[in-house]
Amino acid sequence: MQLTPANDKSERVSGSSWPVLATLITLVAVAVMVSLGCWQLARMDQKQQRLHSIAQKEAQAPMQVFEALQSFSEVRDVPVRFVGQVDATRVILLDNQIYQGKPGYGVIVPVRSEGQQFLTNLGWVAAPSQRDQLPVIQLPSQPVTVDGVISVPGNNRLISETATQFNTFPLRLQQIDIAKLNLQWGTSMPNILVQRIASTPDLAGFTPNWQAVVMPPEKHLGYAIQWFGLALAAVVIFFSVLLRRVKNNDNHGTNTRKT
Repeated sequence: MQLTPANDKSERVSGSSWPVLATLITLVAVAVMVSLGCWQLARMDQKQQRLHSIAQKEAQAPMQVFEALQSFSEVRDVPVRFVGQVDATRVILLDNQIYQGKPGYGVIVPVRSEGQQFLTNLGWVAAPSQRDQLPVIQLPSQPVTVDGVISVPGNNRLISETATQFNTFPLRLQQIDIAKLNLQWGTSMPNILVQRIASTPDLAGFTPNWQAVVMPPEKHLGYAIQWFGLALAAVVIFFSVLLRRVKNNDNHGTNTRKT
């Protein structure tokens, strides 16, 4: 029995209807992947600008910390050299610091130089095997000459601070919030953290491990290419499946008319 032309047309339209759900899923996935690719490109540009700024500042002679604060509107990455006295009574252990695959702490202390006080990261120390144990810290009693670079602590809202007492030392913290420390200690330290690169004496118990840029721009470019490639692959797969479906529907319609 042959189908009437009206029935034939109705069947073909129904069989080749546009896959709305698959289209929406593909569009959302492609939009997300393209957005992630663009974000990686933006991060690459930021890292390139940061590296350019670092190179410019490294070309200058190191200066005193408070001289740098007065000379630069953006003090991050400025090289400094100073003679300071470590405050051994207020030791901060910055938690979750990994060095060469080993867990440890960044040892951060207030240092007084030229009558002013600021925080300095002396370097990394390994964590004991037990979480309830803290490393034994030996600090110099004499003034130390430090070569370092200024960093600015960031406030990561995704990190929850576990410390509830800020006057029991050593103080284990998840991140450095200088405003909170100033409030708890009654100090007025600037919102900077000097990263020690070298010193005299050497402070051999602490390993300087500061990296201004952890992920290079090239890696961000690689991630961007991956996201754009995945977006392109999703589009190609979608249209390949769609064309195959249309072709199958056409073949089905032809066979139906023959019968």
